[in-house]
Amino acid sequence: MAKNDKYNFKLAIIIVTAVVTIILIGIIILVATKKTTPMTKEDIEQADIEYKEIRKEEIQKDLYNKSEQERMQYYCANFFKLIDNDNFEEAYKLLYSEYKENFFPNINNFKRYFKEYFPSDFGLAYSNIERLGDIYVLNVSVKDTVNGSYGHNFNMYVVIKENALNDYVISFSRNSAVTEEE
Repeated sequence: MAKNDKYNFKLAIIIVTAVVTIILIGIIILVATKKTTPMTKEDIEQADIEYKEIRKEEIQKDLYNKSEQERMQYYCANFFKLIDNDNFEEAYKLLYSEYKENFFPNINNFKRYFKEYFPSDFGLAYSNIERLGDIYVLNVSVKDTVNGSYGHNFNMYVVIKENALNDYVISFSRNSAVTEEE
């Protein structure tokens, strides 16, 4: 019986080795023959949409945990960040419709305003935020970060109406930058 047990043990090892070898050969063949297809334009667009949706959800969660004041500062900073990054189209979409019609009837007027009257590189500081019904008024200092106190620095009012989390419209005292520079 001891001989039989050794024989069965050797046979089991040979069978297990053969099975593992066959599986490894199968995996190698699958990996070697698998052809990767390059991403199509549609794949890239879909990935971009999915990324934006995930990012939007992350922002929603973050805003949910912020106070009203912090949300308004976020909205204001986001608007001016779009402008600072020359993403005028997205910033233009955030303007309150009547404000847009009265002061910036087209995007070229909007771009020209910021190119002419805002410092090329600027920072924001908030000195006061007030809620008036369903709108918020922020007193914002615009600081020229390149030229410091010698640059074009001014205060302006930014008005934000929050419709829902991360859904808002914005307007601002556009003459603040013009008046103090001229």
